Amino acid sequence: MENFTKTKLNDYKDEIQPILEKFLSEKVQEYGELYPFAKLFLEHLAEFTLRGGKRLRPALMYYSYMMFEDEDLDEVKKVSIYLELIQSFLLIHDDIMDRSLLRREGDTMHKIFEAYSLQENFQDDVHFGNTMGILNGDLACLLAYEIINSSKLSTEKKSALSFLVSKEITKVIFGQIQDIILAYKEDYSKEEILGVHHYKTAIYTFKLPVFSGAMLANASKDKLKILEDYAINCGIAYQIRDDILGVFGDDKTIGKGTVSDIIEDKKTLLVLHAYSKANRSQKKILDYSLGNKDITHEQVVEFKKVLEQTGALDYSIKECEKYVKEAKESLRGLSVKKNEGFDFLDSVVDYLSTRKY
Repeated sequence: MENFTKTKLNDYKDEIQPILEKFLSEKVQEYGELYPFAKLFLEHLAEFTLRGGKRLRPALMYYSYMMFEDEDLDEVKKVSIYLELIQSFLLIHDDIMDRSLLRREGDTMHKIFEAYSLQENFQDDVHFGNTMGILNGDLACLLAYEIINSSKLSTEKKSALSFLVSKEITKVIFGQIQDIILAYKEDYSKEEILGVHHYKTAIYTFKLPVFSGAMLANASKDKLKILEDYAINCGIAYQIRDDILGVFGDDKTIGKGTVSDIIEDKKTLLVLHAYSKANRSQKKILDYSLGNKDITHEQVVEFKKVLEQTGALDYSIKECEKYVKEAKESLRGLSVKKNEGFDFLDSVVDYLSTRKY
């Protein structure tokens, strides 16, 4: 199933990449005529959006639509790229809030503009970088709505999709707020971590794409409820796996530094479980490592050993598999003729617990 998912994702990426490139190129040309920096501004957004990513969200939208409808597939495919602009919007802002340096094997947007400020001798490099990063993310969000509203979908469907995006991204914002508050807390619970997984990751990575496709295909409320259960379980499994990869993954494979979660003192099930089982010496290692910007490679290795020795890694893997199983069972309740769309959503569930990036 994993190979099936990867093949489908790669094929879909190949199909929508030219559509995405064309749209962004047109925007660079359109707004680049305002003044030189506007062109540079759009070029950086285009480069950031095109530089990597699995295109999982557009694929989920397309195949969710295909489960219920086989007409207007080309138009749905064109519209699905809006999710990549939403992704850019959220990632750019997230990187500023997390003070991240690397994204998809390249500089984060605020660091790109920080370097520009330094080059131009603006004297306020960090603030300039953050400001331009915020504006760049804002623009990405607005362009996502432009993709929807300039499509050939019916007026009714465009309105419904725009409303869906607003409603679900509002939930994501509250998930992000919860995530930031959690970062400042010393005492936190499993429920709080899973709440962030639900409202931040599961909503925009799974529910929004899946509902975008199914809703455009006029899926019934009963079917949407089943798909919501599927999406939320998938999203939580996805984030648990992401947190595992954030420490135990390969930098080049996942496209961002695996030490960043440690430096940020990210609140994860891994860390929560490790603290609950750690002895005094292990807790000292956890305390010293988390939030340490000067952590060495040797200390990272020690930190990983504690996660393994306390059973935190095995625990997180099992938690991921639990939500994978629930997602699988949710999808089984969908009374839809099995087709390419169903097969893709079904295969994605298996992919969640084994993915390497």
